[in-house]
Amino acid sequence: MKTSRLFAVSAAALMAMSLAGCRGGNNNIEIVIWTTYNDTYQTIINNAIDEFKELEPNVTVKNIKQQGSYQDLAKMCVDGFAVDNYPDMVAAYPDSVSDFINNAKALNIQPYMENAEYGWTEDDINDIPEAYIKLGQQYAIPGTYSLPASKSTEAMYYNQDVLVGLNLSAIDSTINGGQPLTDDYLQNLTWDELFEKLVPALDQYDQAQDSAHKIIDRDSYEDWAWVGYDSDDNLFITLAEQYGYGYTSVDPVTGKGKIEFNNDGMKNLMKKFKGYYDNHYFTTKGVLKQNVNYRSTVDAMLFSIGSTGGVKYQFADATAHNVGVAKIPQANLSNPKLISQGPDFAFLNHNNDKRAEAVWKFFKLFTSTKYNTAWAMTTGYSPVRYSVLETEEYADYSDWESKDEHTLDRLTALNANYAASVGDYQFTSAVFKGSSEARVQVGTIFAACVAAGANLDAQIDGIFQTAVDNTKLKM
Repeated sequence: MKTSRLFAVSAAALMAMSLAGCRGGNNNIEIVIWTTYNDTYQTIINNAIDEFKELEPNVTVKNIKQQGSYQDLAKMCVDGFAVDNYPDMVAAYPDSVSDFINNAKALNIQPYMENAEYGWTEDDINDIPEAYIKLGQQYAIPGTYSLPASKSTEAMYYNQDVLVGLNLSAIDSTINGGQPLTDDYLQNLTWDELFEKLVPALDQYDQAQDSAHKIIDRDSYEDWAWVGYDSDDNLFITLAEQYGYGYTSVDPVTGKGKIEFNNDGMKNLMKKFKGYYDNHYFTTKGVLKQNVNYRSTVDAMLFSIGSTGGVKYQFADATAHNVGVAKIPQANLSNPKLISQGPDFAFLNHNNDKRAEAVWKFFKLFTSTKYNTAWAMTTGYSPVRYSVLETEEYADYSDWESKDEHTLDRLTALNANYAASVGDYQFTSAVFKGSSEARVQVGTIFAACVAAGANLDAQIDGIFQTAVDNTKLKM
C-alpha cells in the first residue's frame, strides 16, 4: 500500500508553522462554518476542528448546523449580508457562489491557497482533480471562490437479482446479442436501447408471468414504473448536454448568462420521455403522485437513477437484494456525459486578512487525505484527492468482493468504485446571475409536460416559454 504523499510534515513542524502565524498577529480570531449536514457528518468536521485548535490555538472555529436545503442556506447568507450575519465558509453549489459574488461578499481564496508558507504544495495541486478546482474559478471575475469537499455524480442502480441472468431472447433476440442480461450490458446502455428495446421486452416478459413470478408490482402502486429518476432538473440538464441541444451558456465578453434550452430538440425529447411515462416505462420525483420510494430498486421500480452521494437510499433492508451500479444511459456511448454535483465550500469575505487566512488553513486541514478519507467513507461522496484511493482504509471500504451478498456494504463498495471510475466523464453547467433559477425552472418542465396530457403539443411552447420568462426575472 502506498503511503500518502500529502501532509508529510511532522506535528511539531505544523505546530511551529502555526505559532509563527500567531506571532504574525493571528490572535483571537473566530471563524464560522455553516452547513446542513447531519450529525454523523458533523462529527468529522468537529474532529478536524479539535485538531485545528491544537495547531492554531488562537483561532476558534464555530461549526453551526443550519436547517433546510442548500438553497435555504445560501439564502440565509444573502439575507445576512446586510446585517453582518454570515459565515466564513459555507456548503454551497456554484449557482449560490455566483449570488455571493453578485453581492460583493465572495472571498477570493486563491492568494491564500498559493501562499508559499501555508498554501497548497505542488503535490497538493496534483492530488486534486483539475476539474474540481476549475469549478471554483468559472465565474465572471477572476479568482477562486469555492473549492471541492463533497463531490458526486449520478448512477443508474438496478435490481441485480432480478435482472442479471434474465433471458429475453424469445422476445427480442438483439438484446445483449441474444444472451441473458449481464452487468456489462446494463452498464453500457443508451436511452434508446433502454426505452425502445430493453424496457418494452421486460414489460412483455412480465405480463406473460403468473402472479408468483412477476418481476414488478403493478398493482400496489399507481406510479409504478420500470425506471425512476430522482432529480427532474438533472434529467433535463443531462439530456441537453448529452444530445448537444443546449441548456445555458455565458457570454465571454459581458459575462452575462444566455438561455439556450428553449429549442425544438429539447421539446422533442420531453415529448419522447412523456411517452415513456405514459407507458409506465419512466417516472421522476417531480411527477410522482403517491409516496413511492423512487430511489429503491424493488417492487415499484427496477432501475433508479440518482446521486452517488445518496447510495444508502438505493438499498431496502426489507428485501435485501443485490443492487448493481451502472452509468446512467447515454445519447452516445463513445462520448459519455455525467453531471458533476455535490456542494463545495464557498468562502465569504469579512474584510479581515487574518480571518481569511485562518479559514483557508482550516479548509486545507479538513480536505487533507486523512479527513477526506473519513469524509468519503462516511458520506458516500467521492474523494476529492487521488491519494485517498491509495489509503488502506479506503481500499478496504471499496473492496466489494469481500463484502457479504445482499448488504448495503456491498452496494456502497460498488458505488465507490463506480464513482472513482467516471471522473473524466463529468460536466458542469455555466454559472451566472440567474443560473440557479434556470435550474429550478427546467426542473418543472417534465412534470408540466406530463400534466398536459393529450394536449402537450398545444402547450409545450408555453411550458418552455414560462421557464424562460421566470429565469429572466432573476438574471
